[in-house]
Amino acid sequence: MKASSPSSPPATPASPVGAGGDAIVVTVVTVLAFLLASHFDLQERIARLTLPLERFQVDELVPTLLALAVALVWFAGRRWHQATHALDRRLAAERELADVLAENRQLSQKYLLAQEEERRSLARELHDELGQCLNAIKLDATAIRDHSGAPSREVVENAQAIIDVSSRMYDVTRGLMERLRPVALDELGVADALRHLVSEWQRRNPGVRSTLELGGRLDELGEQINMSLYRVVQECLTNVTRHARASAVEVRVDGSAPPRGGLSVRVRDDGAGMPAGAGKRAGLGLVGLRERVEALGGRFEVADRAPHGVEVHAHIPVPS
Repeated sequence: MKASSPSSPPATPASPVGAGGDAIVVTVVTVLAFLLASHFDLQERIARLTLPLERFQVDELVPTLLALAVALVWFAGRRWHQATHALDRRLAAERELADVLAENRQLSQKYLLAQEEERRSLARELHDELGQCLNAIKLDATAIRDHSGAPSREVVENAQAIIDVSSRMYDVTRGLMERLRPVALDELGVADALRHLVSEWQRRNPGVRSTLELGGRLDELGEQINMSLYRVVQECLTNVTRHARASAVEVRVDGSAPPRGGLSVRVRDDGAGMPAGAGKRAGLGLVGLRERVEALGGRFEVADRAPHGVEVHAHIPVPS
């Protein structure tokens, strides 16, 4: 069960002080070469050595090598100028990319807020409208069934069928409301909402042993972080049910995770693990979780466990 942002500062070009130091080194080496050549009469020695080879023009190698050195200096200077220009353009592109990523992160946060607000509104409508209508239908059917006039058996059976269908529809509606907007999150807080989520999941999956560990400070995390934390655990438990074939699942939430504090969420199972190549084609649920976590400046990772199973880790920084 990761778009990434530039976390390290871009490299900076060489400072003028460093270039000045290189110029001093070149000057000192040149002066030392002159002094050594003067002390040992280097030119005269070269002339005596090359005199027997005058017919091959070996004595012309000195000015030739000097011209080569000057050409190499010119070439190095040109390449240094091109490299500096390319580095400046790269730094400018990195700054522009960082600005775009920051803007995209803000847009993602606004989108998630709008999405959660729409879910909250839809859940309220389901509760206030559809829930009330179903309850009214159930009450009317109950009244027909229990009418003192002793209705026929067919009427009683039809009324009971209406009651059963209404109850089933109400249960489905309540499940939809819970997935759209968990009531416990608003009424009890994120810690109790997670306990309720894991408890209900355990009730529906009695064959899988589940454990929940909550640590650190989980209060006052803020609406976005609370909702992201809940959605991560919810989606991971759903994936365990659908794909893992696990016998145990462990959920750990730490509100003071190292190295710089923040919120850490780990969900582990001992199931079948991830199929080969699944990391490159993650499902839409995991993609949505990754986008949600990274929109808050966090990290989202999915990895195989040894010897089998999957571990999902999300780390979300918490503003101080």
